[in-house]
Amino acid sequence: MSRVILVSNRLPVTISRVRSGNGQRLNMSSGGLVTGLAPLHARGDGLWVGHPGEQPNEETLKELEKQRLVPVEVPTREFRNYYEGYSNSALWPLFHYFFERCEFDPAQFEAYRSVNERFADAVAELAKPDDLIWLHDYQLMLLPEMLRQRVPGVRIGFFLHIPFPSSETFRVLPQRTQILRGLLGADLIGVHTYEYAENLQRSFRRLLGIETVRGQLRYSGRNVRIQALPIGIDTDELREAAFSKEADRYLVELKRRIGDRQVVLGIDRLDYTKGLPLKLQAWRRLLASSQRWRRRAVLIQLAVPSRENIESYHQQKDEVERLVGEINGLYGSPGQVPIQYMYQSVSKAELGALYRLADVAFVSPIRDGLNLVAKEYVACRDDGGGVLVLSEFAGAASELGESLRINPWDIEGTASQIERAIEMDYGERQERMRPMFHRVVQNDVHRWVERFMSSLTEPEVEEVQFPPSLQSQVLAETLAPQLATAEKALLMLDYDGSLREFTERYEDAVPTDEILEILSALGDLEGVTAYINSGRDRNTLTEWFSDVPISLIAEHGLWIREAGDIEWRRMGPPPDLRWKEIVRPVLADYSNRTPGARIEEKSSALVWHYREADDALGEWQALELMSVLEDMLSGSPVEILSGARVIEIRQQGVDKGRAFEFVNDSQGPFDFILATGDDRTDEDIFARMPEGAYSVKIGGGQSAARAAVGSPGSLRRLLRSLIDVRRGVDQNGAKPA
Repeated sequence: MSRVILVSNRLPVTISRVRSGNGQRLNMSSGGLVTGLAPLHARGDGLWVGHPGEQPNEETLKELEKQRLVPVEVPTREFRNYYEGYSNSALWPLFHYFFERCEFDPAQFEAYRSVNERFADAVAELAKPDDLIWLHDYQLMLLPEMLRQRVPGVRIGFFLHIPFPSSETFRVLPQRTQILRGLLGADLIGVHTYEYAENLQRSFRRLLGIETVRGQLRYSGRNVRIQALPIGIDTDELREAAFSKEADRYLVELKRRIGDRQVVLGIDRLDYTKGLPLKLQAWRRLLASSQRWRRRAVLIQLAVPSRENIESYHQQKDEVERLVGEINGLYGSPGQVPIQYMYQSVSKAELGALYRLADVAFVSPIRDGLNLVAKEYVACRDDGGGVLVLSEFAGAASELGESLRINPWDIEGTASQIERAIEMDYGERQERMRPMFHRVVQNDVHRWVERFMSSLTEPEVEEVQFPPSLQSQVLAETLAPQLATAEKALLMLDYDGSLREFTERYEDAVPTDEILEILSALGDLEGVTAYINSGRDRNTLTEWFSDVPISLIAEHGLWIREAGDIEWRRMGPPPDLRWKEIVRPVLADYSNRTPGARIEEKSSALVWHYREADDALGEWQALELMSVLEDMLSGSPVEILSGARVIEIRQQGVDKGRAFEFVNDSQGPFDFILATGDDRTDEDIFARMPEGAYSVKIGGGQSAARAAVGSPGSLRRLLRSLIDVRRGVDQNGAKPA
């Protein structure tokens, strides 16, 4: 088994001074990252590399070595410029979209680079060729490439625990290319959400000109993968503390003090990204507009101290405390205030008791990489009685779709959602909370570690292939002579995304007059057999193309109707469709918790469409659904395909490639063949094309096609050019020399 070397800005322990003498004590640090990685570190003989915080004495160094913890020494001034400077004055605010707080000091970047070099030297001295190295977070974004140069053969993973911003935002960073090239030293780059993964891929494309295909790119002869792997929480540890006797005692005391008031709970680090002033303004708006809540509800706001050495955090604390005092002064009464504010850290038992007490959890960051508070609250409310109000700008919003979403900048809308949460009946609370609870428990922090390490240790996949992208006129000049001289030609055309642009709603993609004109012209050409080979159902294709002299293949090759015929014929024996009864309720469940998603039923397939869903939520739910279906249908005679914002579950052996072979065998041989398509289902045809045939991918990306054009419009122009050439041959009665 390979040894694992973990690398983070700080070691997972805190060095504290003993009150008497010069002694030191080691205490395990708190936090989700330490909790998740500690079991991985405990296995085998792996190492953990990081800054110790305090300068360890001789005895502490021995204890660190015993625990396989390797300190990286950094001079105090250099560390301040690296951590409080570039990391938290440039990267942190920029990645959270706080431009006004950014400071781009070249001297601080030099300290950042220097500290990354120190980490690289320390790790390289320890690393062996078969080690797995897992690097963590924004303080070490140059480290992957530095390590790649020092230890070329090791497997390197990197995980970013904060958002990766849009390419438009990221390009503001003066050292943007250095940061991106630093990341490219990794074999696997992990982020929390698909939005962050997409942002990173676009930055690679826009700033370095490196194209990604399905989360994979090629750099310096290596494959680099980008994956969305949201971190979880340690649900067992949390619930053990939350339901302990200590927590029970604290809960009883809290209930005695609060009485029968509704409890809205906020737990945040005192960081400007958490939006505490906006949260307090929304609470003030609720109290101003609904007087009954001044006595019947209370906001318990726990503000955990954070980065107390940074001036902007002192200013944030002053503003929050001013607002708390102002609101309590306006709406409080003797012995009772609408906000109970605590600026402190609390024990795990006290935290769990607060979660159990809260009728509503109010999680409203302006921007947050994930937000574990939301998951912790859900994990402590297995009774289904709580309500989660969650900012749409928290990464966790893509997983916790049953929460009440808010835009924290919308003070009025946020106040309205808080009131809705307080008034929500128990039935709706249960309906929303239970699926989130099961999701959080199933995807805990240990599952996150397993998924990342599994991805990091996967064998390197084959190099991605991109067909050459050509202008339609250039491609027409290549194909026209072959079509002109062909005795018998076959054109097999995909529809959605190929001939016809995608529409917001699946059913709105009806053929335009231009498309019908092109297809009619193809059908009238002598010696040319043209097919629409689509995943659409046969009723839709009949309705759309009944007046066009063209042959049709429906449901990816299950049904065929020749031009001029009325009846459809099934290709192959009747399929065994008992699997549909298992899959249908699963798709219904995912549709219920993914607004905009819907199910299409075909005779041999079920399709889950999420074209109308929110991009990030739809992509996340689709990935999870794929995983669920693959486990559920293992060994069943079905295939699960991911297409253009669809997931299709179809009978095994029913695909467009089989349909092509049926036509080619029954009507061929053809001396000119052209097939077009835009997604995974069309690759089945491209892979079966005989030598000399031509395949064209519409759009970019990896494909077995021989060429690519940029859009459906380009394909239509290509077809028009080919029609004109063939018409000229037919009218002249002779083929060009």
